[in-house]
Amino acid sequence: MKKVIAAMTLAAAVLLSGCGLNDGSGKSRSITDFNSCITLKAEDENLLTECTEIAEARLKSEYPQLECKVSYKWRDAFAYISFDRPENWNDSTLDSLCSCGKVTFRKGTDTVTDPDGNTVPAGEIVLDNNDIAAAHMELMLSDNSQEYAVDVTLFIAGSNKLAAATNELAGTDVPLSIWLDNELISTPTVNSVITDGKAVITGNFTESSALELAAAMSSGALPCELKIIDKRIGDEEK
Repeated sequence: MKKVIAAMTLAAAVLLSGCGLNDGSGKSRSITDFNSCITLKAEDENLLTECTEIAEARLKSEYPQLECKVSYKWRDAFAYISFDRPENWNDSTLDSLCSCGKVTFRKGTDTVTDPDGNTVPAGEIVLDNNDIAAAHMELMLSDNSQEYAVDVTLFIAGSNKLAAATNELAGTDVPLSIWLDNELISTPTVNSVITDGKAVITGNFTESSALELAAAMSSGALPCELKIIDKRIGDEEK
């Protein structure tokens, strides 16, 4: 995902702020009926199903009308997601399917260097994937402009955490930063307490980057590394 650093204001209630398919003929489609297929392998074979379900959820989040089918070859510990290539297909989609997808909301923007020499966030975690009930991309329109955003709804526990954190940070210079896989996405400051568990993340998003963040938020983080070891997208290999 391309780095998006956004100045954003937090405002209460406004801004923070496999499938059996039928083709209509009564017959279920097989994996060979689709023009695209990706082959997945998880670092931990016992987590292959969970990883594949997350990858499928991310794919459907980015392409809501997508029909797909999941199948497995357990002897080789492979999973297959078959689908018809969407007209608005973006090649970066495959990268987002296999990214860890860990989302955190943190107090401040402090970082440290880990033992491998990577810069990672160090601020206290307020929210993570487990607190997010739903997220989707939204196109916000005004008289003279339009802007992509991510609309987030939290579970009750997450809503309570957000209310406590925004109560603490409101009126201060300390932002409630948002990170995706240790990459800083946004640095909003808090101007009022948010109590309804809803937020709209705005910033310099493209349609693709907003969809990717929403997919990561709504699907959860991968429990282990997931790789695409083979792919066929549309007619690229025909």
